[in-house]
Amino acid sequence: MIYMLAFIPLVIPATHVFEKIGLRWTVVSSTFITCLGSWIKVFSASPDRFYLAFVGQTLAATMQTCVLSSPSRLAAQWFHSEQVSTASSLGVFGTLTGIALGFLIPPMVVKNHVNLEEVGNEIQNLYYLYAGITTAIAFFVFIFFQDEPKLPPTETRALLKLNRIENKEGFIQPIKRLSRNKCFLLLCNSYGMNIGVLNAVATLLNQIFLMHFPGGEEDAGRIGLLIILTGMVGSVIFGVIIDKTHKFKETTVIIYFLTLCGQIIFAFSVYFEVQWMVYAASIFLGFFMSGYFALGYELCAEYTYPEPEFITSGILNVANNVYGIAFILLFGKLMEVYGDLAAHIGFCSALLVGFVTTILTKDEQRRENVRKAAKYKDIPLKEENFIKSVL
Repeated sequence: MIYMLAFIPLVIPATHVFEKIGLRWTVVSSTFITCLGSWIKVFSASPDRFYLAFVGQTLAATMQTCVLSSPSRLAAQWFHSEQVSTASSLGVFGTLTGIALGFLIPPMVVKNHVNLEEVGNEIQNLYYLYAGITTAIAFFVFIFFQDEPKLPPTETRALLKLNRIENKEGFIQPIKRLSRNKCFLLLCNSYGMNIGVLNAVATLLNQIFLMHFPGGEEDAGRIGLLIILTGMVGSVIFGVIIDKTHKFKETTVIIYFLTLCGQIIFAFSVYFEVQWMVYAASIFLGFFMSGYFALGYELCAEYTYPEPEFITSGILNVANNVYGIAFILLFGKLMEVYGDLAAHIGFCSALLVGFVTTILTKDEQRRENVRKAAKYKDIPLKEENFIKSVL
């Protein structure tokens, strides 16, 4: 929960960092500090050094505030409008890959032992593995990651960049405008509920599964892995569909409805203890629920253009973290008192509210409308001069 808690107060400072030092140095510094946090945790594998594990985890958690806001900004800066949804979904693909490995690796490396020293040794091996991965990532990011191309990839990006150069507003004014954007506020709630339920299911999955299948720790890990892996495939497919059709609302409503159906099927299969059906339901649920992860960023960009992507995506992530924390605490308590059926009812109820909210949200395509207008009109003289100056 440190990851979700850290995001909420740090999204505004992270926005300021993006504004001041740019995408490249924000991502470079974030990956290096994450790497530092991972190495601190290497030295914490002992019962009397929990505070050290907490420090390392907190460092990594604070930096993901910047990293999670990067895919949508990177896609907008580097890719054409016909490719931006696919690019953004591939960026989120990396995030989901990390979550998937988080389900897969720990149960394989750390086993239950009577001897605590053996458990500690395996935890330390796990931390060494994490530290090695984050070190490699930091190295490659520093060497290869660039800020933006010399020329903006689209007319809308050129206009947006010019506007930011001429009007350095900071982040107060954009936030004021966003607070009056009804579509964006509705999206924050519908997206927050969907991803909040995903976070809660991922966090409580072990407890829910082991209530019905004792000794099934590794099965629970595999089910969590399936939810994320199928979501990775779904996120890319939905990104391509959006790029090809530009049917934002229709696609979102269908995905949200099927997510609700998947959660209901998953609840029944766990409650009635049909293990093969739990696996099948997790594939169906993950494809749509985790697949919606990337689509939310594209909806956000459409509803809020020309506001800065790192501000809008940051606020969107705050919403899903707030809902995630609330759902974990609420449904965790319901499960403790009334059993897992109450938690399943809570998950499905939250998704039903989010589905209705999605239906009620207006189909607004600000970025797409500007792209179409720019395609058939000459860019004004000052924009032409700007592009020539970049050349």
